[in-house]
Amino acid sequence: MLLSRAKPASGPATVEEKEKKKKKLPKLEDFVGARDYTGAVTLLEFERANKKNDIETAMWISYCYFHLGDYKRCLKEYTEITEMKGAPTENWVYLGCVMFFLECTKKPRRLLLKVQTAS
Repeated sequence: MLLSRAKPASGPATVEEKEKKKKKLPKLEDFVGARDYTGAVTLLEFERANKKNDIETAMWISYCYFHLGDYKRCLKEYTEITEMKGAPTENWVYLGCVMFFLECTKKPRRLLLKVQTAS
């Protein structure tokens, strides 16, 4: 049996095929949009360890932990954010909400009063 040599069985891959094979890093918006907070935390922790450790990343991590129901980790993250330079004032409100979910009743009120005086 003779095989045709006119057309090779496998040629060089086109640019489109190479791009399809290249793995893309998922985006935070995709995880949050799909309500996959575990995946979002994983991505954010990876970014924190490798690239950036800024307030925005920490706020997103706290947000994800809150929606996962891990209020203790969320409280830890928000407490660390309050100690960062340039922390937003709404962080105190978020911290109060987390304390409310942890059934601390007196501290959230004091935190909210702190926000009112800062505004």
